[in-house]
Parts: sequence; C-alpha cells; structure tokens
Amino acid sequence: MSVRQYCGQRIENPINNGEFYESSIGRYSIGDRTSVSIPVGLSFTVQNRPFINAEFESGAEQPGEQTGRILAMGVVIDSNGIEVIRFYPEFKGAIANLNDTNVTLYSSTVGDTLPAGDYDIITFEIGDPGNVAYGNGQICIVGEEVATTPPVPVVTFLPTPEPPTPGPPTATPVPDPTPTPRPTTIPENPVPKPIVPLGPQYTLTYSDKSKGWPSFYSYNPDFMVGMNNFFYSFKGGDLYRHNTNELRNNYYGEQYNSSLTSVINELPIVTKLFKTINLQSDEPWTITLSTDIQRGGFISNEWFELKEGSWYADIKNTTQTPTVISNFASRSINGIGRSSGFSGLASARQFDFLSSPTIEIGSIISVGDFLYFNNEVSNTPHLAGQVTQVNINLKNNINNIVIDASINGAEDPTIGNPYVLSVKNNTAESYGLLGHFCRFQIVNKGPSPTELFAVQAEIMKSYP
Repeated sequence: MSVRQYCGQRIENPINNGEFYESSIGRYSIGDRTSVSIPVGLSFTVQNRPFINAEFESGAEQPGEQTGRILAMGVVIDSNGIEVIRFYPEFKGAIANLNDTNVTLYSSTVGDTLPAGDYDIITFEIGDPGNVAYGNGQICIVGEEVATTPPVPVVTFLPTPEPPTPGPPTATPVPDPTPTPRPTTIPENPVPKPIVPLGPQYTLTYSDKSKGWPSFYSYNPDFMVGMNNFFYSFKGGDLYRHNTNELRNNYYGEQYNSSLTSVINELPIVTKLFKTINLQSDEPWTITLSTDIQRGGFISNEWFELKEGSWYADIKNTTQTPTVISNFASRSINGIGRSSGFSGLASARQFDFLSSPTIEIGSIISVGDFLYFNNEVSNTPHLAGQVTQVNINLKNNINNIVIDASINGAEDPTIGNPYVLSVKNNTAESYGLLGHFCRFQIVNKGPSPTELFAVQAEIMKSYP
C-alpha cells in the first residue's frame, strides 16, 4: 500500500504573511498557508499519520517566566474551511528548546481516514513567548492511500430463443383482491450529533441594553437558568448561585484572571514610539504589548506609580539575550568595527581594537550592554557576552572592551578577528515599542473587585 506525504512550508520565526486564523479558542497569526490537492483518500495508522515538527536553532533559557523555546502550531482545513486536523492550542503543538532541539508531535488520528480533495495546511507564526529563541516549524499530512477496487464488468449469456409453442386459450382476467392497508412507518427523530468544542471553552453573554455580546466568562456550566432575580448554573451535578460572594472570577472553586484586549491605532500610517501607559483605575494591572514591528513589550503591575489619581508606567521591551534578528534593525544597535583579536577566560574576555589607525569604540556603548559578533559562516550576529568594562587610552595603545562571556546564550567567535557590534540592554534603557499600531492585553489576577475606566498611552512620531 502506497504511503503519501503532503507538507506545508517550513517557516522560521518571526515570519507571518499578514493573515490571521480565527477560531473559538483564539486568534492566531498565520506564518504560511500551503494548498494541497490529495487525489486519493488517505488512511492513518500508528506508523503513518499527520505530524507537526518544531526545531530549536538558537537561544537560551531566561530567568522568570520567559524561556527560550520554539512553539509550532497550526491546522489543516478542507475546501469548505472545516478543520480536519488540529495542532493547537499550545498543548497540541510541538515545543522545542535548548535541551530538546527537534520535537515531532503526531496527531491522534489513528484509524481515521481523509477523503480525496483540496486542503489548506496552515502553519501559525512560530511562537517564542520570550522572544529569546530562533527556530522553525512544519506540518505534514502522512497516510496510506485507500485502495479502490475497479468495477468488474458482468457478462450475461442469453439462451437461443426457441420457436413459440401454441398454448391454451387466453383465460379471462380476474381482478386482484383489494390489498390490506399497512400502517405508515414513523421515522426516528433525526437528533443531530452534538458538536463539542476543542480547547478552552467560555460562556458568551448578550446584553439587551447594548444590543451586543460584551463579555466572555471563564466558566462553562452544564446548564444555566435565571429565576427569581438570581442566576443559577449546574456543574458536575452541583447547583451554584452566582453573584453571592465577594470573590471575583471564582467559578466552581477555580480562580480565573480578568483580561481585556484592545489596540491603540491612532494615526495608523505613521511610525510611532509607544512610550508610557496610564491606567484610569483603582489599582494597577499587568500589561503585555506588541506592535507590527516589535514584540516583547511588558509592564508588571508592580512597576506602576500612582500620580494624581492615575497609574503611570514606562513600556519596557523585555526582549533580552540573545535578541531576535528583527531587532537588529533598531536604532539601539551600534556597530563598532572589526576586532584585532580576543583573549582571556569567559568570565573576563577582552576584545582588542586597533589604536593606529584607530577603531573608535565610541561613547554610546556602556557597561551592561551586550556585545555581538558576526558569524562569518551564517552571516548573522551571535551573542558574545555582556559588557563589564570599556577601556580607552589611545596614547598608551589601550583600546578594548571586556565582557562576561559566561552568560546564557553566549558563544565563542568563529574567527580570531570578528566584526563586533553592541546592543543596549532593552529593559534597562527601554525607549518603548516602535510600530504603526500597538495591540495590548491587560490582566488582573486578584479575586477582589476592581474598576478600570480608561487606558491611555503616550506616543510620539518616530524620526529615523
């Protein structure tokens, strides 16, 4: 039996085609959409079935909640847009990291079949929550062709006709007796098979006052009813009455977060710097932000300061080491020049530069910045370490930079005199996020009641 394989494009992060895939679970940025035509139906077995692959190429683990990992997710849909194979949400995707660099996750479709037809293999934008890793992902449909048996023609032999023999006279026809009526068969009630959503489920509410659907609630009851000015729901055989205690977002004994997602889209064709966030609220919220150019914006609720009744905080770019390739187009990148050599242990590695003719290190670089070298093989910048000293005394032929090359993600240069550049510490010297629009999500994790009236941002036009 023939085995067939149909694959989408293998894409790297951070690549997207500008499209989004909408589902009941969430909204996903599309990295690639590949259309395939399957001429013969496929059956899936343990050895041959669809899979998704994630490959970790570079990056490192980071402290806190950010880790260097590559998350590949996606979906396969038919010509009517119906999902047939799903590799999302996150627990259905493939995750690769520094310790497990190549991960393949197979679908749970053993015993299923996929009919012949046209399909779209949609690979979501390769995810990296901390923007600290670089890698790729791919989705493939693998299966055994379903054997089709061609029809066998039936040959019928007709006997040679004999001459007719004279028969008796034709009898007088007798009418058939009246048939006994039978009761009409009543068909069974065609009850449709219920469609069970995959992934996290929510309760969507409609408001007569606003004539719309204003809120998603985290609870997912078995049944719900309003009675005597109270709202009741059933879950797991238990009856619950809502809005009767002081705990917010606590349903059936489980605590949830409050979240709100929106976009700042003023002057969308102008490139802007999003600098600060101002919350008209009775308490600060945690915020994550991203633009069409940069990602990794973050504000902890502990970073806000109360000023004149409002909560203010600077937008920090939490993209750290090693930074992603797209950030090297930023103005915080400072090219230095080709080093004459490097020496010393990893904890105090020294990069020397010519003092005659002078390779000027300049005054932009400072302690705490990150030093990168150009990999002559791949022609891409790689992390060398974090700057600990900048020594310049041209009269005494001192012109060098000392770094700590033992930090996570640092590599040894591939040649003895690499080209060197520096990158500012984005969190310590953050200038905000650069982009045409800014998408943000604010989250409150407490069980206490809180109010949020407005979200404001300080922005300025970017002058490259």
